[in-house]
Amino acid sequence: MRLTVDYDQKVTNRVDLFIERLSRLSVDDLAMVALPAPEPEERADLLARAKAAALAADRVGEVQEASVRAREAVIKAFAFRGYDPTWFGLNWGRSLGRAEDRARLIAAVEDAAVAEVIADLLPDDAAALREPFEIAASMAGAAPASNPRIDSMPSRSLIAAAGVLGWMLALGPAVVALVATAVARRRRNLDRPD
Repeated sequence: MRLTVDYDQKVTNRVDLFIERLSRLSVDDLAMVALPAPEPEERADLLARAKAAALAADRVGEVQEASVRAREAVIKAFAFRGYDPTWFGLNWGRSLGRAEDRARLIAAVEDAAVAEVIADLLPDDAAALREPFEIAASMAGAAPASNPRIDSMPSRSLIAAAGVLGWMLALGPAVVALVATAVARRRRNLDRPD
């Protein structure tokens, strides 16, 4: 019984680490590669062998849970990324890729999560199931950012200078109007005979 608990804990840890890794990846980076459609028979055979191995090792629940957790994580990431405020407003019309590309990415993520459950049972099949996700994950950091990061002093100084200039431009006409009013009153007072 102790051996089963250790294997179950290892499987849970592997799946947790995979979900954590997935949560650190940007869907923009993952979507940089349009994954090819998997060969249906080959994928079905891989998943059938994975499920049979999971059944023999009493891990069917882990396979289902890993797949669901991975799918929910990537769908949630797509949902949050669809509503992305930027410096210039909202990206309502921003494309998150074609629906079939997103579906292939979601399938790759699910397959990679299943691979974590069966990695010790079928290492070659696990590697084959992980491959499409690893191709997509290899693009980490490649997507352009819609909200550029301001991590340098020159960038912060530039933004501060733009803010001061904006205030000056906004307040400039008001100051000119006040000065013009004061000059007009002074002139009117000087032109008035006593």
